[in-house]
Amino acid sequence: MVILIRATNYDDRGYPRRFHFGVLPSNSLAALNSLTIQALDEIIRDKSLPIEYSLIKVFDDSVWSQRVSDPEKLVRRYQDGHTLVVVGLVGVQTNQFPRARDLAVRFQKAGAQVVIGGFHVSGSIAALYDGIGAGDPSRQDIPCPHIMPPEIQQLMDGGVIVCCGESENSWRVILKDIILKRHKSFYHGDYPDLTDAPLPQYPPNYFRRFATPISTLDFSRGCPFKCKFCTVINVQGRTLRTRDPRAILDKIRKICEQNGSIKLFVTDDNFARNPHWEEILDGLIILRREGYNISFICQVDSASYFLPEFLEKLRDAGCSQAFCGIESVNPLNLEQAGKRQNKIDEYRALCDALHQHGIIAHAGYIIGFKADTRESILRDVQTLKEMGFDQVSFFIWTILPGSEDYARAVAAGTVMDNDFNKFDSAHAMVEHPNMTKAELEKTLRLCYKEFYRSRHMINVLRRLPKQSFWGMLLGFLWYRNSMLGELAHPMVCGFGSACSRGEMRPGNPKESLPAFWLRKSWFKLRYAGCLLREFYIFQYVYFESTKKPDTGKIADRRESWFKKTFRLEPSRQWLNDFWIKYGRQKWSLLWKPQWHWRMIPHAITEIVYSWKFWRILKAGKNKMTK
Repeated sequence: MVILIRATNYDDRGYPRRFHFGVLPSNSLAALNSLTIQALDEIIRDKSLPIEYSLIKVFDDSVWSQRVSDPEKLVRRYQDGHTLVVVGLVGVQTNQFPRARDLAVRFQKAGAQVVIGGFHVSGSIAALYDGIGAGDPSRQDIPCPHIMPPEIQQLMDGGVIVCCGESENSWRVILKDIILKRHKSFYHGDYPDLTDAPLPQYPPNYFRRFATPISTLDFSRGCPFKCKFCTVINVQGRTLRTRDPRAILDKIRKICEQNGSIKLFVTDDNFARNPHWEEILDGLIILRREGYNISFICQVDSASYFLPEFLEKLRDAGCSQAFCGIESVNPLNLEQAGKRQNKIDEYRALCDALHQHGIIAHAGYIIGFKADTRESILRDVQTLKEMGFDQVSFFIWTILPGSEDYARAVAAGTVMDNDFNKFDSAHAMVEHPNMTKAELEKTLRLCYKEFYRSRHMINVLRRLPKQSFWGMLLGFLWYRNSMLGELAHPMVCGFGSACSRGEMRPGNPKESLPAFWLRKSWFKLRYAGCLLREFYIFQYVYFESTKKPDTGKIADRRESWFKKTFRLEPSRQWLNDFWIKYGRQKWSLLWKPQWHWRMIPHAITEIVYSWKFWRILKAGKNKMTK
């Protein structure tokens, strides 16, 4: 019995962060699922091994319906004296490590054999044990103490198997060794050849409780650049290793034949540098011409638009959005990040080129570099709008285990927060010269609030091609809901948070029942208010962004209330103008009854518009799930 788990992280109060509807699936979980299927199939065929049958269970701990709430009970369900239970904690990132460690201890005590791997394990070992500069002549000056990270050593001392690196070659060996009871505490993977490796495969019904069924697939691994904050180049290497393009296209064709369409997030750190990008895109273009509905998101670098025919083929292949880690518009920050390949004066041209091909321009942006101030960051937010970026993911500069920054910080004795749970790009990890940690975290939320203003969202939606409209609208809703409603970074957030009082993080005092329900009730009440606010904000955004150019006089006073409410294309501008005037009356409303009489028809319009918008949202949801 193999149980694969993607661990979540803890919220600021110590509860596992879970949501009724997830957004970001785990490609590592899908990859390990397919590797496990392959490995167990080979093991069963090997008659010399004492195994008769196998069963795989997959859990995404960040989704409420897939949560792991009772490890002991889960193990007891399958332990019958003859069944060996193996638990794999998959793709563990640094902010997920505390939760994964707690689960590992509980599963291990319950009698299961636990294996843990992922970017935190591999990255911290690369930085502190192997040495990031090892084998790389251009980075020989990066220090390394050559010690096993204490949190990793502690797990090994407790009987947990640690898997460092990629698992294509090591996972099968680990499972065999566990079956034969000869397993080691530490396995070091390599950079496997991906040509014949099984492609990631999600289990049935995995996406049943996701807001949108966007699947993931890695076409290649590794990145040639040397960004100091990046862990990818030190975990997956700086040499690009690619999958067989024919296998990728066959996989996509099969999914389309089963589901009728595919929405895909290509997880490559830089698809534009994949040597087979043209072959893959040509294949996708052929599939689309055959009638298959294909759309995908990929990551590119800021110079990718110089590649001949790249954007043309990207568009024709079904790319709806391109993510580019521009990191900063301040040259000093780019120097600190080691992002010398980025040219700030090319950002606007990148956005223009993407827009000309109907592709959404999505930027990754880091705040909290040494040269940043609150004022400079907010100016940068406006600059990003002016450059033409449709969407921006903001992150606080985080010294992640596995990065060059981390190796140098440890060597220098830099004081960092010792709680890995906070390494989620929404918490400040070190003291900043110009802001306190609290000010920096508040500035992050302000960045999202300022960038995703109604006017900017309307402008973006107006220029998008029709097929990208609902995806972008959902993206806006997700980002605003995360930072302004759930108060969590979008990369760790879904829709509708949920928690159980009995699952407090070990070491945190358990809340009393009245305190728990009082706090939870207040959060739900506040969240309901946020949802109501967002409902009317997005109603305004939708009506204004879909309004035809010839309906500009819809708010003209000469038009009757009946016509504006029931016959003309809806527009909230005239309605909003009235409510602003109504609110400005304040206490004078007590002796100005005429305002209350004027309010009644506008309230009726609100009901009519709300009903119309609710029907539109339901229709949009159906389009997104197809």
